[in-house]
Amino acid sequence: MLQLNSVSYQKGKSDLIQSVSATVQPGDRLTIFGPNGAGKSTLMRLMAGIIQPSSGTITYDDSLSGKNAIGYIPQQLALFENLTVKEHLRFYQKMIGSKTNPFMNEMIETLQLKDFWNKRIDELSGGMKRKVNLTVGMIQQPKIVFLDEPFVGVDLAAKHDMLNWLNRLNSRGVTIVFVTHDWQVIHELADKMWLMENGDLLHEATVDEVVHDHIELPDTSSALQKMISFHRY
Repeated sequence: MLQLNSVSYQKGKSDLIQSVSATVQPGDRLTIFGPNGAGKSTLMRLMAGIIQPSSGTITYDDSLSGKNAIGYIPQQLALFENLTVKEHLRFYQKMIGSKTNPFMNEMIETLQLKDFWNKRIDELSGGMKRKVNLTVGMIQQPKIVFLDEPFVGVDLAAKHDMLNWLNRLNSRGVTIVFVTHDWQVIHELADKMWLMENGDLLHEATVDEVVHDHIELPDTSSALQKMISFHRY
């Protein structure tokens, strides 16, 4: 579906991503995992086509050739505080030329947005804002969706609804790639992990391999090792 070939990215004199080669397969449930500053968000933005590699190539198969095939949900909320939930969805639908359809209706119902339909964004809790942010990023029914820390500030009820929706989409073939530090989310949403530190992709593994310590990381990856240890708590 998506192939990275020796992808590097520099900003100024800093090497943010260093010669990453990896593949995302159709239907993957993949989390990019590592400490702050590891390059996770940068790598995701490269794969989503938001920024371009300084060197190396990213190739996409035909399933991602359409203009709306890739969805991206940033950590920063892409919302207007003075608009209602309804106005938001109508605005973004108009932007991409989409009409209300069974997919939209199902998403609104699963994320339980109807009860907040006429509330402005500045009246919503952090968790509800995250739900709206997720909805906006998926209006176009993408084949692959990139999510950067989508569960920050989300309570357990909202997390349940969001995980339910994402798992439902994945069961229908939508590829999920996300960044999180939340082990509950990893256990419920991911099968595969890319372990990163200092711009390097150190290891590709299944969640089961990481949880059961069936991987070896360089001695220099102490921060990553500490993060992995939290799955035991």
